[in-house]
Amino acid sequence: MYLVDVRLESTARLSPSDVRILLSEAARPDDGVEHIYVQPAPSPTGPLPRGAAPSLDVVLFLSHLTLTESERAADAVLRRCTVRGLRFRRLSTMPLTLLVDLLALEG
Repeated sequence: MYLVDVRLESTARLSPSDVRILLSEAARPDDGVEHIYVQPAPSPTGPLPRGAAPSLDVVLFLSHLTLTESERAADAVLRRCTVRGLRFRRLSTMPLTLLVDLLALEG
């Protein structure tokens, strides 16, 4: 399983729940999307200007065996959402096992 980090950069004012639903609806069975996590992205410059839509960070959990397959599937899901006028940017991809190992080092 791979985790693909994505940022929604759009002028649309969507809640994390709205984005999770949009991505779920865009995912097809062969995309291997097992879970979608969405949270507000941290603002590097402090408070947002009035009327600005906050960026949202998304993690797609994909059940593919390789990095390449996971990235292709994530890009396909995101492409289906851009048809609706949303802008997503893929940030990184990591095997779930590496994340578990890293978290174990913290504890």
